[in-house]
Amino acid sequence: MKLKFGLRARFIAIFLIAGMLLSVVAGYITGRSVRDTIWEQYRNYAIDIANLAVTFIDGDSFVRYAETLEKDEEYEFTQENLNRINRSSTVAYLYAVQLLPDDRALYIFDSWGDDVPGRVFSPLGTMSAYDSNYTEIAKPLATKKTTEAFEKTPINEEGYVATIYAPIINSAGDVVGVLGVDMAIYDIEETVDAAQKKLFTVMISLILFLLVILLVVVQNSLIRPVRVLRSCVEEMAGGRLGVQAPVKGNTELADISRVFNQMSSNISAHLSEMEALNSGYHKFVPEEIFRTLQKDVTQIRLGDFRNVTLTVLSMGICDFDKIANTMASRELFTFINRIYQEAVPPVEERGGVIVEFYKDGFWAFHQTSCQEALDSAIVICQQFHDVREQMKYQGVNGPNLSIGIGHGKVILGIVGDKERLEVSMLSEQITAAEHLRGVARKYRAQILITGTAAAQIPDFENQYSVRFIGLMQFKISGSTDQIYDVYDGDSMEDRHLKTITKDIFEEGVNKFLDRQYYEARRCFIEVLKTYRSDAAAKEYLFLCDSLYRNPEADKEENIFIEEC
Repeated sequence: MKLKFGLRARFIAIFLIAGMLLSVVAGYITGRSVRDTIWEQYRNYAIDIANLAVTFIDGDSFVRYAETLEKDEEYEFTQENLNRINRSSTVAYLYAVQLLPDDRALYIFDSWGDDVPGRVFSPLGTMSAYDSNYTEIAKPLATKKTTEAFEKTPINEEGYVATIYAPIINSAGDVVGVLGVDMAIYDIEETVDAAQKKLFTVMISLILFLLVILLVVVQNSLIRPVRVLRSCVEEMAGGRLGVQAPVKGNTELADISRVFNQMSSNISAHLSEMEALNSGYHKFVPEEIFRTLQKDVTQIRLGDFRNVTLTVLSMGICDFDKIANTMASRELFTFINRIYQEAVPPVEERGGVIVEFYKDGFWAFHQTSCQEALDSAIVICQQFHDVREQMKYQGVNGPNLSIGIGHGKVILGIVGDKERLEVSMLSEQITAAEHLRGVARKYRAQILITGTAAAQIPDFENQYSVRFIGLMQFKISGSTDQIYDVYDGDSMEDRHLKTITKDIFEEGVNKFLDRQYYEARRCFIEVLKTYRSDAAAKEYLFLCDSLYRNPEADKEENIFIEEC
């Protein structure tokens, strides 16, 4: 083992030292040599451009333009030459100004580069203040020579530029103005960065080359057998339990391989047993419940709970007791499981978690989206149109389904005894979903959803076929919520009839809530003329008749179509 660690330590040390040295060298060259060289090249280029551009400007004419602020043919010719120089070079800005005693500059010529966004040409005679702390701009006035160092100057939102200045001299030899050549610092730094990247690429290539040499040195003596053993360890970690490493010779590495093989066999046997137990356990208690509690199964304790916001979906088989009385026990189990095989996948495919199965249905929750819960319910109902037809063909009366959906705060916790724990969920919304599931067929509906849940779905009433059923009151809290019938999963006939009677039906519901029972009654009668099977309209018609004929029975709670 000492030999193993000695060779590995030497290999790692040599690699790290070589990498560090190359990094230091690359950093030094990039920081000092490359950067200085690139900046010098840009500076010399700017000087050449400045010296070239200034030859196109006649000093005497320059003075005349400054005095008269009038353009002539010669002015336009000079401006075009400056523009041509700008376009054919990489400078950002080329201009000629006359410096005034009060720290102001009078623009005579002005040429921005084509690649400068939002460029604005300063017309002849534009005045602009300049900072007297800029020392380079004054040097051409004193020396009559082009400056040899960049001066960093800001240009509004475009950032900074590096500037070279050249004197504009008249026929008498006097400096009458200054020509400035701006180079975008961003372009210079971009060139420097490109050089750095290239250098680092070379450095990485050298490091890889040294690594290959080092690998060749230790490959046969250590690396290859260690890699084989490591590969076996990785396979085992990746799930291939029971993997066996080849054993060659009688070395320390061979002894390690033998111990690994024995360990792999033992772990394979134990984990296979644990996986079988976990798989069976999570069929009864979904793993997502423990994730919601933010604990794994080994950390769960009696009394643990969390307040979470969930969308609750409760599905039931209508008239289950009547159906059950017509079947033997074995047939009933087959019947129930067939229903679940059709209803469960749409929920789970959309992120839902089945919490509990009843003999006549189940309830599930969605943590992320009310819309996913509603879409699950619609798919279930649509699929069951075909299932009912298949069952009818097989001589079995296909069931009708009812689904209730609620949304809100839920207490998810652990109840029971220290030796027997169970997950429990308590919420007004669970009660609401189960109640809506139970009364859905009362209103010839397959899916009922609370207004709180519907409010979580963007553009709810335009995305889905819905109608407002009325209000529901929670007895314990005294709070109220709306009830909506989502009929996208209904038969084509019911969908059509609910759509064409929706407006008059909802008008009747709203009049009922306003205690205009006679007017509401007329609305529901109109609905039933078109849609004779509308159970919700019949229910409201009965309530309207009762309350209209007996005004003394009209109390606050009577406006609620449902209580739970």
